[in-house]
Amino acid sequence: MAPKKSAFELDLHKVDEAAARTHALDFPRTRVSDVIESGLGALSWVINWLWAILMLIIVANVTMRYALRVNYIWIEEVQWHIYAVGFMIGIGYAILHDAHVRVDFLAANFRPRTRAWIEFLSILLLIFPMVYLIIAYALPFVEASYTRGETSSAPGGLANRWAIKGVIVVAFAYIGLAALARFLRVSALLFGFPRPRTG
Repeated sequence: MAPKKSAFELDLHKVDEAAARTHALDFPRTRVSDVIESGLGALSWVINWLWAILMLIIVANVTMRYALRVNYIWIEEVQWHIYAVGFMIGIGYAILHDAHVRVDFLAANFRPRTRAWIEFLSILLLIFPMVYLIIAYALPFVEASYTRGETSSAPGGLANRWAIKGVIVVAFAYIGLAALARFLRVSALLFGFPRPRTG
């Protein structure tokens, strides 16, 4: 007996097309932006494994808590730290791949050159100053934590609290580099400098 044909059929290609940001601008690549993007992409590939590690730690922690009636504070703190690293690096990853949240229904109606100018000015006037300020204030913050030998305030918590605070500097350096790569690509479109790559 032949299987009964469903009245509802799903075309996965159309779903992918609908989900794709078809109105996103594809800025020209430059030599420097390609180098930055490939380096950050390699780092992102490594960081992405943190999510798998985080899931394993969560499963192990829940199993120990409910099956063995054992709970370690340091394991919970490791979970928080891994989540913080993934989230903070994820901000730069979103900038790198143009996957951050925008007001797309407005941007879709702008001309490509207008949208490129908005991108250019946003990076120049918002992202670069923010990255500079956060790194400038985070460095003494991390240094003070390292000098004091700061540890977790919870009994049985992690030592070396400066390491997780140092992620602020690393994450915002990543954001700054991702924004720089994007800035170079937008600049190549608007001004022809740096020279766009062909092919």
